[in-house]
Amino acid sequence: MLATKNSWFINNSGAAPVYDKPDFNSACLTELVFGESAVINTKQGEWFYIQCEDGYNGWVHSFFGSKSSKKNKYDHIIIYPNKEGIFSPTLPFGSRIKEPEEGSLPINNSLGQKSIIKILNNLLGIPYKWGGKTTLGFDCSGLVQAVLWVCGLNIPRDSYQQKLFFQNSKIKLNDSEPGDLHFFGKKEKVTHVGFSTGGLGIIHSQGMVRNDSLDKYSKNYNKNLLDIYLSTYSIKCKFTQ
Repeated sequence: MLATKNSWFINNSGAAPVYDKPDFNSACLTELVFGESAVINTKQGEWFYIQCEDGYNGWVHSFFGSKSSKKNKYDHIIIYPNKEGIFSPTLPFGSRIKEPEEGSLPINNSLGQKSIIKILNNLLGIPYKWGGKTTLGFDCSGLVQAVLWVCGLNIPRDSYQQKLFFQNSKIKLNDSEPGDLHFFGKKEKVTHVGFSTGGLGIIHSQGMVRNDSLDKYSKNYNKNLLDIYLSTYSIKCKFTQ
C-alpha cells in the first residue's frame, strides 16, 4: 500500500461508488457525485483510499475519475431536471460543473430551506439505491444529505449522524414545517430518515423517492413507517447559524 501526499481524486463519472474494501464485491458505503473531490490517503493497485468531502472514508477505483494535485473548482451545480423533466445520467443531481448546463444554478445562488420541497418534488420516483446520493438512485440519508447540500447546508452522511447533528432542535411531530426531518428506527437505533412536507407528510426514499403520510386518515398513509417513528427535528436554526 502506497502513501500519497497532497493528492485529490476528482470524480468524472455520474456517480462513483465508494467501497468498504478495494474490492467490487465489498459493501458500497456511499458515492462521489460528478465533479466531487476526495482526498487520497493511500493507493493499492488501481484503488484509492479516500476521504470524501463529508468526511466519509472508503475505496474508489481509479477508472471512475482522475488524480489531481488540486481540489476541483466548479461554478455551477445541477439541481433541476431538463425540459423533458429528467436528469442526465452523466450529470445527475448534485453534479459540480464548471460551465452552466440545463438545470444548473451558480454556486453562489442561495436556495435555503424554502426550496427543499420544490427540489424534492422533482426527485419523486427516483429509485432507491443503497449508498446512493444522486438521481441514479438515493438511499434515505443520501437523499437528505444531497438535497440539504444544494440548499446550502452541509450535514453528515448517515441517518444516525444526521439525528445527532440536529439533536438540539427536537420538536413535536405535528409541529414540523416543510424541510424538517423525521427519524425512524427501533429502540432508539436510527434506521431511516425523511423530509417533512409539513405536519405528518413525508418525502423519503423507501423503494423510491415517494410522498407518504403518517396520518392514518390520509390516502397515502404509511403505517409501517409510523410504527417505527422516533422523533422530529427542526432544521431552521442550522440555516440561520
